[in-house]
Amino acid sequence: MNFSQLRAFLAVVDRQGISRATDDLALTQSAVSRQIQSLEQSLGMKLFVRQGRSLSLTDAGRIVLEHGRRILRGVGEIQDALDGLKGLKRGHLRIGAASTIGTYLLPEPLGAFKGQFPGIEITLEIANKAETLRRLLAQEIDVGFVGPPIRAAGLVADEYLEDELVLITAPAHPLAGSPSVGARDLADEVFIMRERGSGTREIMEEELLRAGLEIRKVMELGSSEAIKQAVAAGLGVSLVSRYAITLEILTGRLCSAGVRDLRLTRQLYAVYRQQGPLPWAAAAFLEFMKGKGLDRSPRSD
Repeated sequence: MNFSQLRAFLAVVDRQGISRATDDLALTQSAVSRQIQSLEQSLGMKLFVRQGRSLSLTDAGRIVLEHGRRILRGVGEIQDALDGLKGLKRGHLRIGAASTIGTYLLPEPLGAFKGQFPGIEITLEIANKAETLRRLLAQEIDVGFVGPPIRAAGLVADEYLEDELVLITAPAHPLAGSPSVGARDLADEVFIMRERGSGTREIMEEELLRAGLEIRKVMELGSSEAIKQAVAAGLGVSLVSRYAITLEILTGRLCSAGVRDLRLTRQLYAVYRQQGPLPWAAAAFLEFMKGKGLDRSPRSD
């Protein structure tokens, strides 16, 4: 067995076919087929069963898939460590972030980091908090940026930045222009919320419940941008991060206010796995972020 055969095997599994794996591997279809055949010959077992135009894994194939991913992750960790010794001239920084953080807070520091280390390839995946933590635990990303609470074992959470949710309304709304409102003033409002799994939605629901306010009218949308558009169109009100509405407040498209009876301040965190060293690029980025709100240096080997 060699790494080329193993990479070809994993690409065929991930792309669900030999022809679709050719672009990832920069090989012809016949070359990919030869790699798979050579791997099967070296192992003495079939890894795929052809069903019509599709391929499915045999029991042996599932075993090779499980261990093969670990082997190539180990190879990647070796390369990350060597890249670190080269002064971060090469490497890959894989970040996941909740919607508000990834959209409004991370692009600027990521741009500055890229300017300092132009050889680092950066991937930023934006999803809700639940999905970001899942990707982190599955080792699909190296660092996640999310809001509280973080209910997942095996993770370290470093304080990154303090955020505050504020009420937003359309300029023509009766509450527009109020410096602050009471929670009871919102009893009859249509609340426009993110999907379940969003950190913003979690804190909104918890605080409204704590204040004894039952939400009877809800519209659910999948992003902060969609929520702002809906609120500006007069479809309802929402609670969003103050970082998400800077432009809309300046242009007068939205109005904002605090809510007196709700605790809407939250701590945002940089989260990474407890076990194993951080990849060099991830450790360097968190060190870089210390000057932008991160209190402690993460460990790295």
